[in-house]
Amino acid sequence: MLDESSIPDGGAASPEERRAAFQAGWDARLLPILTAEWQSADALAEQLGASKATVLARLKDMTVRELAERRIVKFTVKRPPTNRKKPAKRPRVHTARFEAQFRLPSAG
Repeated sequence: MLDESSIPDGGAASPEERRAAFQAGWDARLLPILTAEWQSADALAEQLGASKATVLARLKDMTVRELAERRIVKFTVKRPPTNRKKPAKRPRVHTARFEAQFRLPSAG
């Protein structure tokens, strides 16, 4: 059984501590497979065995913290609206409007 006296604050971690631990876990998974060569998020997700959306979110976070670089390789223009009305109950489908590749930041 886990002794709660060994955990500071009786095991209650602050949101900042939990976020830092979560980021460190993903950094430890993604940094070893990122290289100086551009790689698609699909390829990275496949190597990790994780969903593309999760890997993209973590790579975006790493880009904000300057642990990775991103470039847009394909941009899809949004289709012009049609004249017909869509049913009000039709669910919206969110799709990516671009494809990105990631790599380790270049020195310089």
